[in-house]
Amino acid sequence: MADGGTCLPDDVLVKIFLLIPTYFRRPLRLACKRWRTVIDERAPPEETLPAKILVFINQGRTSSALVFDCSSRHRTRAWTYTSSSGDGGGGSVRMVGTCNGLLCLHDHSTFAGYSSSAVTVTNPATGETVALPPVSPWWACFVKATGHYSFGFHPETKLHKVVYIPRGDRSSLDDALQVFTLGGKAGAWRAVPVPVRGACHDLLCEPVSVAGTTYWLAAGAAGRVMALDLGEGERVTSLDAPPAMAPAPARSASSRDTPPWRLTKVRASLGVVVSSPPGTCRRRVEVWVLDLDLGGGGERPPRWSRRYCVGETVWSSWVMAPQLTHGDCVLSASRDEWDYASSRRRKRTLHRHEASELADGGGDGWQLPPPKGPQLIMSSEEREGELTTFAYVETRNPVPR
Repeated sequence: MADGGTCLPDDVLVKIFLLIPTYFRRPLRLACKRWRTVIDERAPPEETLPAKILVFINQGRTSSALVFDCSSRHRTRAWTYTSSSGDGGGGSVRMVGTCNGLLCLHDHSTFAGYSSSAVTVTNPATGETVALPPVSPWWACFVKATGHYSFGFHPETKLHKVVYIPRGDRSSLDDALQVFTLGGKAGAWRAVPVPVRGACHDLLCEPVSVAGTTYWLAAGAAGRVMALDLGEGERVTSLDAPPAMAPAPARSASSRDTPPWRLTKVRASLGVVVSSPPGTCRRRVEVWVLDLDLGGGGERPPRWSRRYCVGETVWSSWVMAPQLTHGDCVLSASRDEWDYASSRRRKRTLHRHEASELADGGGDGWQLPPPKGPQLIMSSEEREGELTTFAYVETRNPVPR
């Protein structure tokens, strides 16, 4: 069959394989030795592609996505996204997440007390973009406290899903998430009940999706970490927070207090960055990682382990989120010193640290050690924005419709 004399030329096979999403190519490698060679060398499946660093820079109405690889300080890709709101609309574009080369973006704007949101999923390498329908009815534009979005992919069902976690007044919102499946038959948002009352209203930090599960931390759940399985069942469960976290305080959706916790990704696992309370010049930072390797027939529950113990100061360095690591490196940022002659806004710089420097017991000082890896080069204007980091794999995958 595939090895017979009538087989298509390699160039034609490559064009066909590139039309198939990368996460579906691995079974095709089993057809014959030739297909396996062509796929591995010219159309590799998802898990063999090298992950790069995507730095998303929010600068108000205009945002940028910069891509860096392991071998250079210079960007390999750069894309710009502009809010659909007018100049006075107070709009901004934020990145929700990335899976399989697809980016999920949230364009949010407010004007005269009205609020609007638009969520799109795009493959920047091909330019293909799909706009999702609104998650809320028309009257929701009067609600100032918008919810949070997360973008995830389930490795077994091969489905991409966008999750919306509402915020606001419990009297007007049900205890339910909204989930949209890209390429799904319904083409609409679906409500998924949350068994813990108030767990989807008072979010303490941004949610993240890791390995087919969306996680978030809510004050209404007494500081427990909530988890939505993105598989067919879409079941919501909860688990204990890391022991370093104090009980979550009662907090309304309008509170401006910044909690000392952040959810992040440590390689392919969920991590929680726990900082000492704000208001001090020097803070201790611990990174806890969730171990889901149950073993023993599934008898052991998930456990937290402290992976890194570092230090940061309010005005110098801090670890990044929602992607904390890249290969064997930990990503961190720093602010320049004040320069009253040029600008009152201090510029940010992104660094890579060797992870071995920050292992538990090896990085317990008050300062991050000087980075040995290259500083990622950004323009002066880009360094003034709000930085978030993601692990990005460039593909030509189509956006599911």
